[in-house]
Amino acid sequence: MANHIRVDWTQDPVSLHAETSEVLNRLFALLRDKHGLRKRSVPMPDRENGGFVAFLYAPIDPRVLSSVIEEVV
Repeated sequence: MANHIRVDWTQDPVSLHAETSEVLNRLFALLRDKHGLRKRSVPMPDRENGGFVAFLYAPIDPRVLSSVIEEVV
């Protein structure tokens, strides 16, 4: 399950969680290339849950994010 991405919509900004930073970087590359999304953090170690965490600083439609996540995983 190394490619699983969990989205926490309750956080502000929205947080994304994955086992590796590479998975999050692939997600962000697709979001940038296909949807122009550039406002995000760099993936960093998730000290609370393990793996890596990153944040989205721009609004995104949950359906769009879900479809891009499906492409990555």
